[in-house]
Amino acid sequence: MILDPHIHSIYSGDSRQTPAQIVKRSRQIGLDVIAIADHNTLKGSEEALDLTRNLDDILVIPAMEVSTSKGHILALGITDKVQKKRSPEETIEEVRSQGGIAIVPHPFVRYREGLCDYVIDLDMDAIETLNSRYIFGYSNWRAKKLALKRGIPQVGSSDAHFTGAIGSCVTELEAEKTTESVIKGILSGKTKTYGDRTPLSLIMKEVIRKKIINKF
Repeated sequence: MILDPHIHSIYSGDSRQTPAQIVKRSRQIGLDVIAIADHNTLKGSEEALDLTRNLDDILVIPAMEVSTSKGHILALGITDKVQKKRSPEETIEEVRSQGGIAIVPHPFVRYREGLCDYVIDLDMDAIETLNSRYIFGYSNWRAKKLALKRGIPQVGSSDAHFTGAIGSCVTELEAEKTTESVIKGILSGKTKTYGDRTPLSLIMKEVIRKKIINKF
């Protein structure tokens, strides 16, 4: 299975792509599994689940990127919205109580609300060691080093905010096309991550667009 577990839709507020566009693009490039992980909402996931209910070629796993008191945590395979602004530990406990797993995204990128040094001893389920939105790749390098040291399962993600970036970095794993099986596949630690950096020109366009939106 090829999984992109970290994609943003219009419901994140900083993305231009609709769930329908994400599903269409994901199918075009041959992704098996995707997770629309919008900031503090399940709306994107819920819409994508409705769109794919009768499709056999792609699986949508409900997800959201939760803003904890220390930084972001990716909640994968949850059934209900996870409350924001709680501690990472409380957030992880809530995610697990719903049968989901807690993945730490872009852990060492401070300006993107990574958990940074807080993540070093955190009891997480997996860590994002390949995020396509990088310039020099320091966070990816340090996250991989931590994952290998502690034996934490690794995932690769596009963290796409526009359709052209979907699938730029992915996770390969052995699983059946069900949420439960994919989660078990990640937890097994037998994952492979690969992909390329999102072109800097596209990232810069997004940064400029965000500044314009925030200004008004």
